[in-house]
Amino acid sequence: MDIKINTNISEEFSDITININVPKITEEVENIIKQISNINNIPNQLIGHINNEIYFIDLKDIICFFSKDKNVFARTSDNIYKVKYKLYELNEIFEPKDFIRISNSCIININKIECFDTSIIGTITVKMKDGTKENVSKRNVSQIMKMLKKRGNLK
Repeated sequence: MDIKINTNISEEFSDITININVPKITEEVENIIKQISNINNIPNQLIGHINNEIYFIDLKDIICFFSKDKNVFARTSDNIYKVKYKLYELNEIFEPKDFIRISNSCIININKIECFDTSIIGTITVKMKDGTKENVSKRNVSQIMKMLKKRGNLK
């Protein structure tokens, strides 16, 4: 099925309205509807804890989520916060919003990546803008390559 997108831009519109015209509901159409419906359900902040203090963390400031000693943490350039989610829950919530899982214990913010180091054969190390490094597990290499192709318009 070809997808055609028509855009009508006018100051007479006050809201965004999306119309989907299809001959029948297919799995592809359901996926499109689900993606569009989830746009407003992705939060911009997350609650984090340091000792007994509660903080609101902007997602754009999070460098990565990682697990350690059965706890999950969010690392920013300023602090490390304990969060009350499991990594798989964070992956489900934030994956479409610029986060990608690189291993069983780490999800990184794509916007905080400085570069990928592939100098050691068979491995990828992600260098983050804050100077830290995270290793991509072998099972996640293909996902990283797909993301690079998608974001870099590579073939």
